[in-house]
Amino acid sequence: MRIDPTTGEVLDDEGHGDEVLDDGDVQITLPVRRGPTGSWAALAAASDDAPLTGPDKVTVVKVPRSLVALAEATVDRGPLIGYLESLLPAQADRPTGGKTRTLSVRTLLVALLLLALAEQAMIIRDAVALLNGLHPSDKHRLGVPEAVTERMFSRLFNQLAHAVDPSPDSPHNVAALRDAHDAIRAEHPGEDNRDLRRQLHAELEAAHAEVLLERLARLRYVLDRGLDSTLPDTPHTGSYAVDASAVPSWAHQFHRQPKRPALVSDPDARWNGKGEGWYGYWLHGVVRVPEVGGDDVPCLVERIELTAANADSRVAALEQLTRMVADHERADEAAGRPHRPRGDLLADRFYTSEVDRGDDWIWPVFALGFDSVHHLTEQQLGNNKAPLANGAIVVDGQPFSPRLPAHLRNLEPPKVGASKAAILAYQARIAQRAPYALHAIGGRRDDGGWDFGCKAMHALGALRCDLKPTSMAKPPTPRRPTTDPTVFTPGGRPPKICGQQKSRVGMAELPFWQPLLHGSVEWWDSINRRNRIEGIFGNVKNDASQNLTRGRFRVMGLARTSLMTLFIVMAANLRLMQTFTARQAKTAAAGTTPARRPRRPRMHTLLRHELRARIAAQKALAAAGDDRAAAGAAARTAGPPGP
Repeated sequence: MRIDPTTGEVLDDEGHGDEVLDDGDVQITLPVRRGPTGSWAALAAASDDAPLTGPDKVTVVKVPRSLVALAEATVDRGPLIGYLESLLPAQADRPTGGKTRTLSVRTLLVALLLLALAEQAMIIRDAVALLNGLHPSDKHRLGVPEAVTERMFSRLFNQLAHAVDPSPDSPHNVAALRDAHDAIRAEHPGEDNRDLRRQLHAELEAAHAEVLLERLARLRYVLDRGLDSTLPDTPHTGSYAVDASAVPSWAHQFHRQPKRPALVSDPDARWNGKGEGWYGYWLHGVVRVPEVGGDDVPCLVERIELTAANADSRVAALEQLTRMVADHERADEAAGRPHRPRGDLLADRFYTSEVDRGDDWIWPVFALGFDSVHHLTEQQLGNNKAPLANGAIVVDGQPFSPRLPAHLRNLEPPKVGASKAAILAYQARIAQRAPYALHAIGGRRDDGGWDFGCKAMHALGALRCDLKPTSMAKPPTPRRPTTDPTVFTPGGRPPKICGQQKSRVGMAELPFWQPLLHGSVEWWDSINRRNRIEGIFGNVKNDASQNLTRGRFRVMGLARTSLMTLFIVMAANLRLMQTFTARQAKTAAAGTTPARRPRRPRMHTLLRHELRARIAAQKALAAAGDDRAAAGAAARTAGPPGP
């Protein structure tokens, strides 16, 4: 099949490199890309007996034309093509001459995204085969050269990676800096120019650092605009979850930090000993979550960033959130609408692991306009020893009346995997705390402080306390308990929280405050939304879809790894958005919201219940045997009945 180079018309049915189906879909034969498994000796032994060709060596991939259209529309949606083209050397009127580049940035982006959408390994050679095997009309529309070579594709990809490479240890940047230093030494030799050389070397280092910062900004811009092209136009409701996941490097998995990173195959990767450990990167993500009790929203990744595996996740997450908020405000101002709301931000214990500090996560999150919803560590739970300046006590990071009963001050939360009954019992005890919790009045101030009032204050009347005599006029109810004077009796003047209707609490006094009581039913409903980001990472790493695992792409360095990861996450966003849209359409066609199917217990839970039932049955049989034995012994002791 040939295509007219001007009109794109199909001229005849001559043979094509790969099979073109009648509907325009293409079947392409690609090598099987399996990750390294087992020991080297086992792999070598298996390789000796393996045939060089056969069905286990290749796989046939069917690429629907709908995927080509989806990849093309996604890439064309944002400003990414023009931006990346501006970072490359100009092709017209070049003083050095040379061959003009025939492969466009748009074609390269479509090929990489299409490879991720087809759920194939992100290998340069496979992307080249995919471009060469496309339908002729698609190749004409995309501007694919007559024959794409691996050299052509990899050179363009490397040029883009160099333009956005912020690593001071990458071979390209190290060589450029070394050559610049050598040029200074050659231009100003001799002892008389030592001070001049020292000054020029220092200026060169400062200029090089500025160039790397500019490239880091470029890389982040590419990541942000790439993900923006996969998001719907409707602004999100405002709540997000943050987390990080491991991305092992394709390089050798070092167990020690390299002393000279520039000499290592992947100079930007680092070792992390968490779990079984890995050598590579952290993938940090900001994911959309729905509001509590609100409409369902598609679970999409809005921001990503890669850092070395030993980097602080809090720093990376705050950087992502800052960029996201700035982008939202810029888009809202351009559209002439008010700034979109910022709701809850959900994070696990790692982000709030400091025992008595909030300035590294919770306070910066508040400064960005979010309310942190977080777990507390074991050291942060329970009753603080010292009360606040206004006389209130702090329990589980929240301020309470000093009349809070002693048996409600230190409650141990249920362990991971606890039964539903244990969780409900814990939530019931937390609910007993609610009348004693201080109430925030008027919202949080710009300096981070609050005005709090006791629930016995006149405006609330949810607690009866003799320290506020007006509250005693209201009748007691189960929801309006009466405080016990023996719990706390002021020796002289009552504290401010008891003697005033409201009192102010500074930000530093409550570093782990959150809008909901830790452990309450409402808090559980809110924090459980964080499971969405776990589901995102599970989708991205699922071997049945995008499969972001070691060996899925075989490039190294922060810039190249980030670019490959970007296309994988973009493909996951598009797939999840299609699934969500199809589910919404099915619900709308049915006319009613389908009833939620009860969750099937996990296999481990079923086995545990089965084992417990078997143990209980054996206990019952043993107890019945003991009873019969005891009855027989008693009958023998009593002897035969008398005449």
